[in-house]
Amino acid sequence: MNAQELLQRYAAGERDFNTTDLSGIQLREADLSGSSLKNAILFEADLSGANLIDVNLNGVILRQANLTEVCLAGAKLAGANLSETKLIKADLSGANLWRAVLRRSILHGANLNRANLHEADLTEAILTQTTLNGADLTHTNLSGANLTGANLRWVNGAEAKLVRSQLRGADLERANFSKAIFVEADLGRANLSAANFSGANLDCASLDGANLTGANLTQANLINAKLMLASMRGAKLDKAELTHSNLTEADLSWASLRGTNLSAATLHKAVLADVDLRTAILRGADLSDAWVDLISVSEANLAWVTLPSGLQRPE
Repeated sequence: MNAQELLQRYAAGERDFNTTDLSGIQLREADLSGSSLKNAILFEADLSGANLIDVNLNGVILRQANLTEVCLAGAKLAGANLSETKLIKADLSGANLWRAVLRRSILHGANLNRANLHEADLTEAILTQTTLNGADLTHTNLSGANLTGANLRWVNGAEAKLVRSQLRGADLERANFSKAIFVEADLGRANLSAANFSGANLDCASLDGANLTGANLTQANLINAKLMLASMRGAKLDKAELTHSNLTEADLSWASLRGTNLSAATLHKAVLADVDLRTAILRGADLSDAWVDLISVSEANLAWVTLPSGLQRPE
């Protein structure tokens, strides 16, 4: 079926185009709203600027297609294959992308607010400047994805996979990434205020200059993490692992460090005002030139700890 025939049939009131082979079809700025293309083949199709509101595209093959500035608000795309597809500035708000495949897709500036991406595959996808407010990213694979400057406020990304992903300058305020995997991810200068990272794996992650004010990092793995100049005021780090982490000049004022493992961590010039270090593990930690609570330090276990200048090791 060619583009002319499809548009004529649509104009005549036909809406069912399921399983149709439309590979390479040219449908720029076409209006197919309310139609059904379930399990259709649209390999390398050009639908840029098209109106696909409330279209059923479940199981569709849209590999290497051009969907630039397409309107897919509320569309059904469960199990769809959109690998290497251009979705630049596309509107996918409220779309159902459950288990959809978007490997290496380009979603720069796209609108994915409230989209369902549960168990979707976005490996190495480009999501720079993308908005994902309130989106469902549970169990989603975003490994190697570029989310620089993306808006992920209120996202539910529990148990999502973001290994070596780029999130520098992204906004994750109040997002839920409990038990998510951020190994070697770049979260530098990201806004993580009041976010939930409890039980998350941030091994070797970069969080330099990140805003972690009020964040929940209970039992998180931050071994070898880079947290230089990070703002961690009021953060919950109970039973978190920060062995060999770099917290140089980080602000940990009012943070909770019950049972936190800071062995061999660098806390040079860090601010620990009103922080209780009595149950924290500080073996081999560097607290040189740090601002600490004297009472807390005097009652802590400071064996093999490098203390701030002027402080005496308790007898």
